[in-house]
This record gives sequence, structure tokens and C-alpha cells, in this order.
Amino acid sequence: MLSEEDTRQRAAFYYCAGYQLKMLIRNDLLHPEEYLKLLERSSLKLAEDEIIRTTIEEGILSGSDDGGLYSLITLFEAFLYALCEVLETDVDSIAAMIPAHFLDSLADEMKTGC
Repeated sequence: MLSEEDTRQRAAFYYCAGYQLKMLIRNDLLHPEEYLKLLERSSLKLAEDEIIRTTIEEGILSGSDDGGLYSLITLFEAFLYALCEVLETDVDSIAAMIPAHFLDSLADEMKTGC
């Protein structure tokens, strides 16, 4: 069983992972085939996550417009909300513990042309 601090850290990770995935989907210039290449830049090592990699690969193969990102974002948000329930807190409290400059660096990692 995770300690309260470990649970809080896990919730912060899910928030950050969802944040990076949202950065990808918001970029209208990107095609799903480019998602994994950009995720290789992730300091969160999202490209190494088997669920993320498989979901995107299957999304590309099936021809989905989002390359499976919507389902991944939903999954990470569900994990985040579940942990918030366990911690008896809200997403805003989790977000508040993440420094803005760190979120900025996560967003920068998902920019094209970097």
C-alpha cells in the first residue's frame, strides 16, 4: 500500500502525464504518427510506457484521428480523480503542488521544432 505522500506524488505524475498528452492533442500541426517521437522527449518517460505506446500504435493502425490520445487522456484523468478520492482532495490541490516552471518545461518538451 502506498503512503499518503507516495499517493500524492502518483497523483501529481498522472496530472503531469495528462498535461503532456493534452499538449500533443492541442497541436493541430501534429499528426498521430509523430506523437511517439515527441513523447521520447518527455522527462516523464511517457514514450517508454507500454500502455501509452501500445494505445498510440493501435490508434495509428486503426486510423483514428487522435491516435488514441483521447482515451489515454481519459485514462490518466480517471487515475488522477481516483487518487484524489483516496486522498480526499481535489485536482486543483494536486495541480497547486506542481511548480509552474515545471509545467512550462513539460509543455516545451511537446513543442515541434525543438
